[in-house]
Amino acid sequence: MTDRTSETISWDEVRALIAARVPQGVIDRLSPLPVAELRHLRAPLRGLRTELSRELSSRDNQRYRTAYDQLAPLHFAGILSAATPAEAHGWLTARRLLTESWLRAGGGGDNPDFHTVLLALIRQDRDAAYHRELAVRLAEWLPARGDHARWFLAHGLAVWSGADLPATDGYLTGWVHEGGMTRYPYHREIGGWFADQGLREPVPHHDTLLSWLRDQPRTAEFVRRLFDVPDVGTAFADPYAAADGPDHAWPTALTALAAEGVLDRAELIDRCLGRLLRGDRPGNLRGFLRLYAALAPDTEELLARAHDLVRLAAEGAPGAAKAAQTALRSVDGRLPADLFGELTAGVLARSEKALATTQLTWADAVLRRGGAAADDLLPALAAAFIHPAPAVRERALGLVARHLPDAAPATAETVRAAAGGLGPALRPEARRLLALPDLATATAQAAAALPAAPAALPAAPAGPLDLAERFGALMADRIPDPGEFETVLAALVAEHHRDAAALRSALAPLAARRVEHKVHFVEARSIDGALGCLLDALTGRPHESGGYGAHLLDPHAQIRSPAVIPVVRVHEAAHHVADAPVPLLLATPTAGDGTIDPAVLVERLAAYRAVGARPWPADLAQALLRTDPGAVPAVRATAAAFGWDLPADTPLPAPDGFHTQTADQPEQLSRYGWVPATLPRIVPLAATAARVPEGITGLLHFLPDPTETGHFTGMLLTSFAEVVQLSWLAPWHPETVAAHGLPAVVSQAGSASGFRAANPLLPGLAQSPGEFGTVGHLALAYGLTAVRADHRTAALDALLALAARGRLRPEVLGDWLTALWRLTAAKPNRFLPVLADAARSGAGREVWAVLATVITALVSEPGRRGLADTLALAADCAAAEGIHTPLPALDTLTTPPAPTRVRTEAARLARLLTP
Repeated sequence: MTDRTSETISWDEVRALIAARVPQGVIDRLSPLPVAELRHLRAPLRGLRTELSRELSSRDNQRYRTAYDQLAPLHFAGILSAATPAEAHGWLTARRLLTESWLRAGGGGDNPDFHTVLLALIRQDRDAAYHRELAVRLAEWLPARGDHARWFLAHGLAVWSGADLPATDGYLTGWVHEGGMTRYPYHREIGGWFADQGLREPVPHHDTLLSWLRDQPRTAEFVRRLFDVPDVGTAFADPYAAADGPDHAWPTALTALAAEGVLDRAELIDRCLGRLLRGDRPGNLRGFLRLYAALAPDTEELLARAHDLVRLAAEGAPGAAKAAQTALRSVDGRLPADLFGELTAGVLARSEKALATTQLTWADAVLRRGGAAADDLLPALAAAFIHPAPAVRERALGLVARHLPDAAPATAETVRAAAGGLGPALRPEARRLLALPDLATATAQAAAALPAAPAALPAAPAGPLDLAERFGALMADRIPDPGEFETVLAALVAEHHRDAAALRSALAPLAARRVEHKVHFVEARSIDGALGCLLDALTGRPHESGGYGAHLLDPHAQIRSPAVIPVVRVHEAAHHVADAPVPLLLATPTAGDGTIDPAVLVERLAAYRAVGARPWPADLAQALLRTDPGAVPAVRATAAAFGWDLPADTPLPAPDGFHTQTADQPEQLSRYGWVPATLPRIVPLAATAARVPEGITGLLHFLPDPTETGHFTGMLLTSFAEVVQLSWLAPWHPETVAAHGLPAVVSQAGSASGFRAANPLLPGLAQSPGEFGTVGHLALAYGLTAVRADHRTAALDALLALAARGRLRPEVLGDWLTALWRLTAAKPNRFLPVLADAARSGAGREVWAVLATVITALVSEPGRRGLADTLALAADCAAAEGIHTPLPALDTLTTPPAPTRVRTEAARLARLLTP
């Protein structure tokens, strides 16, 4: 009988093994063969990889799955037949080798088995030099944030061959992960696994991180490098490791090694402080803070690093700054006066109220000890005069006033000069306490300058080549600008009508880069997918835009949202541009707020009649939605004179009530069967009309269901590109648009992960000419309390635009903020700074009216957290604007049981309002 392992295997046999899609079959057949007998497979394997890559671009699920399942066997064949470590490395680092399940010979699948890959590598007739080079290449390739599968292979090959691996970020990330696995009883280190397979002698087993680190030959070297590796701090902060015992947690284990002399304690402290000073995301810094706490530097160690700790308190992340402040306070009395002054100025320049309050208390204690401290500290305390927290400014003023008599004349003048930064509400008290001359009232900021008319649309493309370039940029833009979208879409339709051949020639390079395939519905529902269908239509390639557009308008579709109207219009253009061409689009706006001049629309209708064209339904309906409702009858009369019937004029839905979802109410079961987490919210209710119009107008009649949380965490708005377009769909009906866009705004108020880009919906609605009513003000209230600062900036822009145009209703906004505050959906530490910015930007009277409404509504809740800051901001507005309108609610808030600070701020506001 012939021994098949000595035969040269044919390509047909290998191709059949790969087509069987079972990785183990390829491993069992090829790994026993000498590499020299596999050299003829290298070229066809590379060719097959290219062929399968093309199949993976197919939109046919069966073809895609068949190709995908062959990838692991293909990569194994490539690895085992590779001529050099570099070639094997190329196959090993293929993304899909170790990410998807592997098919079994008997059916079904398993997760990728890293041990199987390692065993296949070491079973071949390769020498140690080959394995060492391959291990080093893998270690150098590893991404900084880790790749556990490839790290295991690199580490396993190094243990097998004795390779000395480079301490790259990726390798150290895997090394830290491996150390964390020691606490699991089922975990076997690679040396132990080799012993279990009978390949090596038994090795000691480590059941704690500390014992494992003691046995690692390069622990000191690796730990020194860990402070430069991204995201290692998350492993240091692992709460589950600490729960299993101190010897399993990185901070305590490293501290123990420092005590044993394995690690240099001084270097460990210095590197930890250095990492905290460089800053990082909070989750990563938390681990280094825990390491610093575990090291617990003593007094001498703290004093030796006092300058670094002062810098950390002034510039570090909040958690690190608090730790530095606490450490320095533990050596109070031994810090040099100038260094303590630097610390005080740095901390008081930060925005955190708790840090500032602690520093003021500490500074007061130092000043009470006397000596020359006043001259060093009082100028530093003056930094708090511009602190964003009113309580900090007031306390700093009192502290400075109490100790100013102990200061030298030059110091006193410096402090008095800095008092000009105090807010308007504290200036009278500053004049009294600091013996200041009359401080001139700060000049009020001019109102935000807004253009008298909306901004113009982008210029039209200058010929087919420019149009093709802008079309390509529009397709590549994840969040296309509405004005650019409308301009390019209009130019494509008009240019195709004028000279289709020239446009096709200009678009040919763009079409050549587009893979020809049947567009899946999910892709076709997006703007870029629809634009791809339009490109196919303009260049004579097949597409199915007619079916896609009809599906999006289907009244029985599970998800109906007006956000898809731009997509529907693009599919309509792709469907009709060849067989029912029009000279131009009717719905292209004439102004930068999405509106159309009625006279221009009449001219466009006349142009259609002149060439015998008939309007496309979605284009015509969108044009009417963008036209002043008062001018629509004249447009209808013109169309009737031309013999055209326009869609029925159906009023858009207006919310007739509001739904309040509190934290103690159970959420409605979602349509997918899961019970979502409760998201406290207030959202509009509106009954759907008995007869909903057809076409795109009908999409505006289906307001999101406020009782289902899925609608209010961004699920219905499938992409942010759709949210961007909302305010341009019906600019004369901002209330309806606001109701549809509310899910995105609610999502941003509830979570930092919801729609990360700055939301342009609110500024867009503020620019709309229609009435900005109760729903719009509700959306604005959510925007002012968004989690992310850039989202709140968008709301600030909207508030200033509304105030400048006289469209803001402060009482309505104040009522909504109060209701959301009571519901915990609005946070005063978010919306109060935005209102303060609005007041400084010229909307002081409007902000005062908002705050007066809030204060009046909360008069029965004097203990509500944040009320004192609200009163302080109201006082600043009243002082700056010269407001002397009595506020009856203050009579209640200036007496018990109101908290002391609420009474203080209410009394100050009452004095300012007294003529």
